[in-house]
Amino acid sequence: MALNYKESKLVKDTIPALRQHGEHISTVFYKTMLRDHPELHNYFNTVNMHTGKQPRALTALILAFASNIVNISELTPKLERVAQKHASLNIQPEHYEIVGKYLLRAFSAVLGPAMTTDVKLAWTKAYWVMAKMLTGREAHIYREFESWKGWRKFIISSKKNETLEGNIVSFTLKPIDGQPLPNFMPGQYVTLRITVPGMKYAQLRQYSLSDAPSYDHYRITVKRDLGSNWDYAGSRDESLTVSSAASSASDSSIGSVQPCRPGVVSNSLIDEFHEGDTIELTHPSGSFYLNPSMDNSMPLVLISAGICVAPLLSMLNTVVEKRINRPVSWIQASRHDAPFQAHIDSVAKRLPNMRTKFFKSRLSDSDVLSYTSSFDNDFLSLTPDDLYLRNGSSEYYICGPEKFMYQAADHLRKNGVKPERVQFEIFSVGSFEMKHD
Repeated sequence: MALNYKESKLVKDTIPALRQHGEHISTVFYKTMLRDHPELHNYFNTVNMHTGKQPRALTALILAFASNIVNISELTPKLERVAQKHASLNIQPEHYEIVGKYLLRAFSAVLGPAMTTDVKLAWTKAYWVMAKMLTGREAHIYREFESWKGWRKFIISSKKNETLEGNIVSFTLKPIDGQPLPNFMPGQYVTLRITVPGMKYAQLRQYSLSDAPSYDHYRITVKRDLGSNWDYAGSRDESLTVSSAASSASDSSIGSVQPCRPGVVSNSLIDEFHEGDTIELTHPSGSFYLNPSMDNSMPLVLISAGICVAPLLSMLNTVVEKRINRPVSWIQASRHDAPFQAHIDSVAKRLPNMRTKFFKSRLSDSDVLSYTSSFDNDFLSLTPDDLYLRNGSSEYYICGPEKFMYQAADHLRKNGVKPERVQFEIFSVGSFEMKHD
């Protein structure tokens, strides 16, 4: 089904015009699609629908795919993230039919006479090349889920503050059906679904699992959103189908009394959900994880900032529970109280080959998007031993705001760490990647 030379050229020749009008494409696409298929609102992050984050990500993904149509391997990591996100949301092949129809209609509206019959056929083929890759991968993921199909009800068995301020809270969740939970890779996430008063549609967000796998419970850790521009709870926006309407869409089209208030799900969980209440989850997913079954004794370096400690804590707890004999370096930045610091300190006392480094009161008030020069200096002051730079096989897992991850990656690269030894958890729109020389 690959495009021939003529078709590839027709697609590539129209990319500049489509990229120039990307915002308009998203506006036309989503407003039309959601008008005709309002049921799709139940798959969307309402806040990101109004900010326009996800439509921009969708357009960028499709145009990036088309630009690399003859070298798709360059996009493999990004497509894997998309497939994992779709699987966590139970996206089905029929959704691709809907998206393709309205997307190509939007392309035609932008290109006008330039959208000839041949160009439309070429773009249709390009879209379905990508769609078939994603649906094929997603079908494989669904098979791995085995008997867990769709949504599963859980009860909140405990709720615990992880900081003195009470702005970070952990929820222990047990399945109502009492059946054993499947294993997951430490670092993966679940999609959570709740009903929020004043919101017309169900609200879905992704949360990293913050503890080692257990057969009878999962744990997620949630941060209160006071109005920052970066929402950990639902910011994995690289989804093809699960995207957003244009920021100009009316409130009535989304069905929310306060559609743009920050942290609508995270804050609702912290304020309104208590022990004994129920929520719904899908099967754990995600491409950012530590494989505990691999026979590996190389140093493990875990670097996090703020609430992004959650998936790395799952990795660390798994190392402890499975008695994996690996040197560990734990590096954590936070604005005030470092969540889980007492637990980390306790683990470090039991593991003679573990070192820790905490940076406090360095991040800005947003705790995610920016940080001061003093934090830069703190990070750059880490010794080669702190980062196990003298070991050419050390593995690095980094989770934090994009700027934080970029600086960490750049520092590692400058010190000779190869990109393939560094993994990132990407929550923000777009595709942050470690830069290569």
